[in-house]
This record gives sequence, C-alpha cells and structure tokens, in this order.
Amino acid sequence: MKTRLLVCALLLTVVIARQECAAQKPYRGAEYRTIATMTYGRFEVRMRTAGVSGMLSSFFTYYDPASPWNEIDIENMGRYTNEVQYNTIVPTQADNHVERQMVQFDPHAGFHTYTIDWTPAYVAWRIDGDEVCRQTGTHIGLLTKAQKLMMNIWQPNYVDWAGPFSAAQLPVYAYYDWVKYYRYTPGSNDDFTLEWTDDFTSFDGGRWQKATHTWDGNNAQFVAENAVLRDGHLILCLTSNIASGFRGTIPTGDAQAPFPVGAWGYDSTIVVRFSEPVDPVTAQTASNYFGGSALTFKSAALRADGRTVDVAVSGMDLASPFMLFTQNIKDLATPPNAMPVNSFRVVMPRTLPIRIDVGGDGAGAYLPDSSWTVVKLYGSVGGVRIAIPSGTAIDNAMEPGMTRSTLRGISGYHVRVPNGRYRVTMFFVEDRYGEAGKRVFRGFAEGRLAFSDLDLFKSAGVRDQQVAVEAAGVVVTDNMLDLTFTASVDSTTLSGLLIEREGGSLIMK
Repeated sequence: MKTRLLVCALLLTVVIARQECAAQKPYRGAEYRTIATMTYGRFEVRMRTAGVSGMLSSFFTYYDPASPWNEIDIENMGRYTNEVQYNTIVPTQADNHVERQMVQFDPHAGFHTYTIDWTPAYVAWRIDGDEVCRQTGTHIGLLTKAQKLMMNIWQPNYVDWAGPFSAAQLPVYAYYDWVKYYRYTPGSNDDFTLEWTDDFTSFDGGRWQKATHTWDGNNAQFVAENAVLRDGHLILCLTSNIASGFRGTIPTGDAQAPFPVGAWGYDSTIVVRFSEPVDPVTAQTASNYFGGSALTFKSAALRADGRTVDVAVSGMDLASPFMLFTQNIKDLATPPNAMPVNSFRVVMPRTLPIRIDVGGDGAGAYLPDSSWTVVKLYGSVGGVRIAIPSGTAIDNAMEPGMTRSTLRGISGYHVRVPNGRYRVTMFFVEDRYGEAGKRVFRGFAEGRLAFSDLDLFKSAGVRDQQVAVEAAGVVVTDNMLDLTFTASVDSTTLSGLLIEREGGSLIMK
C-alpha cells in the first residue's frame, strides 16, 4: 500500500511539474524524436505542414546535445504558401547555410514527400522524388556527428523570420503520414538501403521519444500530449498553454492540381515531367499541349513512371527555345484535380559531342561541372571537388582540359541526351596514391558494367597520368544517360566526360 501511494505521489509530482513548466510559455508545442542516432543516411517523410503565420513545422536531423552544432533542416514556415526552406548548421549557429526555394504548390494544403540525403560529400533535398537543392561546400565535411531524426511544431520569437503570430489562430496542426530511414551504404541501391519504416499506427517507444523541453526564442513548451497518433498519422499540435491534444479531423483529400516540373526538347519530341502521377487519358490528349507558332502537336504518350510524357511534334527548331503551354491534365485524386493553363520554357539539349570538366569550371569546349537536380541538363551526384595543383604535369592527356580537377567520392552522373546509341569516354587521374591497390572501383553506363576493378595507379604506372575508359554502344531510351560508380577500395573518382553519338554525327543546339 505504501509503495502504491509513493508511486501515485511521484506521478502527481511529475504531472504538476509538467503543467508548471508548460505554463511558463504562452503556448504548447510538440516534438517527436528518435532515441537512436544516425551518421549519414536518407531520411524521408510524407507530411502536410501547418499554414499559420508566426510558426513553423519541420523535419530535420540534430546532434544532441548540440556541441558542436550539427543539424540538417527542412522547415516549412507557416507564413509562406509557396516556399520551403533548407538549412545545414555546423559547429556554431553562425555557420548556417539557409536555402529558400520557391515551389509551385502550397506545402500546407496537401501531403508531399520530403527527403534529406546526407553523405560525407553532400547534403541533398528532394520533394516528391525530385532533387531540388544540394550543398557540397567545405562545411559539409563538418557534419560528422551522429544525429537524431526529429519533427516539431513551435512558435519562434523572431517576427522577421516567422512573421506575426496571433493566439486567435490556435490550435494548428502538422500531419505526418509516414517516415523512412535508409542507412548510408555506398555502392548499394543508390548508396542508401532501407532500414526501417514507421507508419504511425501505434507509438513505438523503442524508437521514438515525445519531447518535454523548450529553449530561449521558442514561445512554445513541448508537451507529450501534443504529439498524437491517430488513424495512421502523427499529428503535432500547437495549442494554448491551457489546452493540449488534437481536436480536429485529419485532412486526407488532395486539393492540388499537378504542375509541370520541366520540359526538354529532343529531335521531334518534347519530354514533359509533372509533379505527380497524372491521369493517362488527359495526359495523352495532344490538344492539352500547345505553343510555338510553327509546331504541330501530333500525339502524347505517358511513360511507365506515370508522370513523364513524351509529346511528339513536328516543326520544332532545336536552335530556338519556345514557351510550351499545358492545360486540363488531371491527377489521380478522388475527385481529380485539373491543371489550369501553365506556361514554361522548353530547354534544348547541348551540342554533341559533349565535353564536361567534371569537378572543374570548364573552358573552351569543356562545360563546367554542375550538381544534379531534376531541372538541369547535366550534373554530378556526390563527390568532393579536388583541384589538381597547376604545377602538376598530367602525362599522356588525350583531353588535357578535363584533368585539372576531379570529383572524389562521386556516385553518379546524369546527362540529358536524345535517345540513341552513344560512345562514352570517362577520364580519370590518380591524384592521391603512389602505389597500386589503394583505390579500386567500378563503373556502369545505363546499368551495364563499363569497367570493373579499375586501379588507376596500376593502369597508368605512375601518379598524375590520365586514364581513359571507353564504353561503346551505350543505348539511351529515356533521354537520360545515367552513369554510376561504386568503390571496393577507398573511393571513386572522375575527372571528365566525352559523350559522342554513334552511327553518324547529329548536331544539336
């Protein structure tokens, strides 16, 4: 009996202390965080954030206890209906690298999938499967601390950042449908392997904690009662300091129409990619595409991914970019949302052959390197830029302009090209090791093995000598040349690319 009374007294003390703590702040918020920490990986969530000025909802990784500071953010400010913010923070708070991106949808009006890819070489962010931002600066090398995965909702005391806030707007909610974590495993499954998924059907106390803290500048005290699991969703609540919990209805409908992410011209085809899977009937109706005074729109075919359409046209001049219009294309929601008239510029491909100074700034015939995003014509995936000293002699250089720099640790390269057969020459330089066996890796072109167990020092016999590997007969059928690289010893590297079309010359503008 005494033991039971003691336990009850302790529980009452905890409840009173929690209430007193919450009362110190004008509002109550919520934070959901993993117990385990992770170093590198892919972190993915399907969420619908809260759209009220003066507050934010988030998805991020964080080193606890924040000394030295390591953090990677996705922050959706309630004041903006067309913006998402990304950030990395290293050792001190002053060393943050905020990226504000305008988006073509309201992040508070529907669910979207957001992804953070964290590797030793880069941090990249994706929305609905498309990479939208990447950071590769020297500060990425300072993101080395094992971090927890977190989601929270709070009210900052910074009006210039968050906007004005009124308590009359409360309560507000952010909704999380599911979360996935992929461990970082270079050379396997796009360098990431799924470790676990949480669908929020029940609280997993072995994986998650509900936070009960706050900090200066946060006008909300986190309380466990404001992290609610219901109907397969995690709901984070921002309430007054005398109320808590979820009292609403989970919005499950989709009220947002699809929109075009980009369009690219190839030969007699315009490739259009949409923000989400679209209705095959309306997507394949040629009259839903128009533009360019000399163009005739003949047909449209939806690809297997459900969101990319090949529009067949005649009369297209690849030397003259033009505006393309789309309309009436519907998504797969119930009821479906129809696209209003959208206009955007068709991007034309590069002139063939294509020479890329991988990791470098380019000059003359050599294009500068670019980090890949879905709207780019070409770009690298991963890798740290290494400049080879100007006094270093690169022996036997067939393409000397390509080997004054390199991307060490690169995992892939994408180049938009017309469909066809290609010869791809990859250029490498061993700039680090002076003996064999220190760096061994392999490469693939369009999923086909291009080279295996490449040891640059062993192949060249010396350091700082260019090694060229040719992959012939590379067939591209989706307008995207895909190269991937994986290492078995140390790391991959790539210095340059030469892409030539086989079976006759074809000059593109």
